[in-house]
Amino acid sequence: MLRQLAAWGIRYIFGVTGDDLLPLLSALAHEEGIRYIGAANENGAAFMASYQAKLTGKLGVCIASAAGAVHLLSGLADAFMDGAPVLALTGQTGTKKIGTPVKQYFDQQQLMRNFAASSELIIQAPTGLRLLVRAMSQALQQKTVTHLSVPEDLWSAPVDATPGPQPSLLKVKKQDCFTGDQNHVTSLMQQSRRPLLVVGQAAQTALPEVTHLIDRWQPAVIIAQEAKGIIADSLPAVLGGIGQGWIPPLITETDCILLLGDTSYEDVFLPAVPVIQLETEVSRIDDRYLWNSLAGDLAHILKILTGALQDYKPDLSWLERQKAVKKQWNEIIDADRKDNRQPLSPARLMADLAPLIAPDAIISLDIGAFMHWFDRNFQAENQRILLSSRWRNMGAALPAAVGAKLLYPDKQVVALVGDGGFLMSMGELVTAVKYKLPLVVLIVNNQLYGLEKDKTIDQKLTPLGLGIPAIDYHLYAQACGARGFKLENPADLENVFSQAIAAPGPAVINIICRDRRLPYPAPGTPR
Repeated sequence: MLRQLAAWGIRYIFGVTGDDLLPLLSALAHEEGIRYIGAANENGAAFMASYQAKLTGKLGVCIASAAGAVHLLSGLADAFMDGAPVLALTGQTGTKKIGTPVKQYFDQQQLMRNFAASSELIIQAPTGLRLLVRAMSQALQQKTVTHLSVPEDLWSAPVDATPGPQPSLLKVKKQDCFTGDQNHVTSLMQQSRRPLLVVGQAAQTALPEVTHLIDRWQPAVIIAQEAKGIIADSLPAVLGGIGQGWIPPLITETDCILLLGDTSYEDVFLPAVPVIQLETEVSRIDDRYLWNSLAGDLAHILKILTGALQDYKPDLSWLERQKAVKKQWNEIIDADRKDNRQPLSPARLMADLAPLIAPDAIISLDIGAFMHWFDRNFQAENQRILLSSRWRNMGAALPAAVGAKLLYPDKQVVALVGDGGFLMSMGELVTAVKYKLPLVVLIVNNQLYGLEKDKTIDQKLTPLGLGIPAIDYHLYAQACGARGFKLENPADLENVFSQAIAAPGPAVINIICRDRRLPYPAPGTPR
């Protein structure tokens, strides 16, 4: 099984040990092509596999014991929701005991049903290799999660087989083809006088063509949260993101929206105007937009659309409106930079971080109020932003950073987390220490679940369980063998960050922040 995985280019397997995995782990110790990364928790292992798959488009692999399979679920849900190819292998009780009331036996296929496109129990060793290839193939083809349960006595069962390389059939991408009503789409774009372009992650595969379209069509440009950094925020047409931290006021004035890829969060803020969605597969098109959309090779589609707009004349008043909103956005960020009060404002923190983080860094974002301040005030250049787009589960950022640093040891990798999110995966700091990974964890410590606090107030509910104890996370980091820093004065950020990024291993900055209410309510919640 391991040689088959290695033949398909698997470089890392993430997991936690267990009795029903011991033969597999023993074989991994002798498999030179694959490196095993022992995580602190199966949840972290699944997130590591998910984010490696998101970064590369290649198969991520995680393993767990039967009992540990339950812990995999949140990370697998993240991959399943965001379309990342991940294979989960879990141990199971021996074949002669399946279905009997022995310890740790349960129907794993039922457990995985919501978060895996397929889940199979191997009952014969030769069949297991065929099921493995099917699971790998399905995960890659459908960009989804697949799962295999392996009884503990079958790991060591002999099989006469030769590993096969990844078929070229799985590597071929469609070129110069698409489906949909091109004439209808170009007509909508030509008629628009106030166009809006919403850039999702899919745009990453066709950046030159996206730039040419912007130059021709002159739309206002909004960047989805998970796509921040794909196009530099400094580009004149870019007016930021849409969310609880900032909603560009011209959003309600647009008469046509072109959506590149999909958005997990922003669509609830968009007005009821024609929406054109461009995607790689028809199955990824939102059912609301099926009549106006195109699917296929995005670079080719964008070339066709740009060519059809050769005679398009931009509305000069729309361009002036874009300039005014851009100026307004920059003035808001400049005002936040001048806020010297303590505890530190999360809005100032995100504005000040922008020039400190390398332009090609990888930044993993956890879920919390700070994420919206980041979206508003961090002026991205070419950083790769990692975010749980649809699952939106706290605790993903630190294991995501571990997975990213393993893949790209020469890049800056920064995990930006709230104190609540850090509590959910803080054990993975030990994983980073164990493997000597020089990444930086920034903890926005406001002793509060801020997003939930705002929603509680907006909905006029009684607050409960929103507070988080004051914890010296920098001392915890030092106890784990990492560098630990405490930051209270905003003027010290550059010096502290420089020390953290220069550390030979992982470093944690415990940033004492105040709670600052986000200016816009959660979607569907009037304020």
